[in-house]
Amino acid sequence: MNPLSRFLSLLLLCLMALTLAPGLARAQEDAPPPGCVDVLADPGFERDDVWIFTQTASPGFFDATTAYAGERSAFLGLGDEAADQNVDSTVWQQVQLPEADAITATVQVRLRSGDENDRWYVVIWDLATDESTILLYEPMARGEWQARTLDLSDFAGREVLFVVGVHNDGAGEKAALWVDEARAMACSQALTSSPSPTPENISTPTRTPTATPSPTLTPTATVTPSPTWTPAPQPSPSPTATLIPLVTPGASRRGGLPDNNALPMAAAIALSGMTALIVVITHLRR
Repeated sequence: MNPLSRFLSLLLLCLMALTLAPGLARAQEDAPPPGCVDVLADPGFERDDVWIFTQTASPGFFDATTAYAGERSAFLGLGDEAADQNVDSTVWQQVQLPEADAITATVQVRLRSGDENDRWYVVIWDLATDESTILLYEPMARGEWQARTLDLSDFAGREVLFVVGVHNDGAGEKAALWVDEARAMACSQALTSSPSPTPENISTPTRTPTATPSPTLTPTATVTPSPTWTPAPQPSPSPTATLIPLVTPGASRRGGLPDNNALPMAAAIALSGMTALIVVITHLRR
C-alpha cells in the first residue's frame, strides 16, 4: 500500500469514528441502570404506532423540526395557524407497570408559548379504577429543554395510561410545547443480577472397589473303590460301603439337609456302594 492510500484509509476510519461516536455515547446514556427496566416504549417518539394523540380541536403531531434527541419529538398545543380557544392537546401511551420497588418517570419538555393561565401537565389514568391522578400541573413559559421527574411507585402493578398534555384557556397567548424522551424506570432488588455463588470445594469421596470373592470350588465327590476280596474257607463279614457326605462348604442349609444341589451326587455314591455290595455277595455265593 502506497503512502497516499494509507493516508486516505486512516482518514476514512477517523471520519467513521466521528460519525459513530455520538450514537454510541447516546446508547450508553439510554441504557437502564442495573436493576432497572424502561417500561415506556419508544421514549423518543420515533415510531408512529406507540404514542396516541387525542383527537380534539387541537390534536398534537410528531414534529421532525425539533427534538431533544433522535429525529423528532411530539408537538402539543396550538400552532401558528390555529385559532386561540379553550382546548386541551394530549399524547398518551398505555403501559402495564410492573411490581417494582420504585418507578420513576422523566420527560424532556421545551415550552414554546403560553400565558400565565395556560398549563401543561402529566396525568396517570388507572384503567382498573377509571380514576386519573395529576402528577404535574405547571404554568407555561418559553425556555430551552428541561427535564421533569415524577414518582409512579404508587401505581406499581397496575395498567395505566401515561398522559402528557397542554391546556389552553382561550384567552391571551396560545399555549404549545414539545415533549421528548419520556421514560419510566422500574427498579427493584429482584431485577438486580447478583453474581452466582461460588461452589464450595467439596471433596468427592473416592469409591473403594469392593473385593470380588473368589469362586469356591466344590470338591468333586470321589467314589471309594470297593476292596478286592479273596475267597476263604470261612465267610468274612460283608464289607460296608462307605458313603462320603457331600456338603459344600458355606452352603445354606434347610431342615438339617445339605443343599439340593448336593443330593444327586450323594445318591450316586450310595448306588455305587450298593452295586459293589451286590457284586461281593454274588461272588461269595459261588
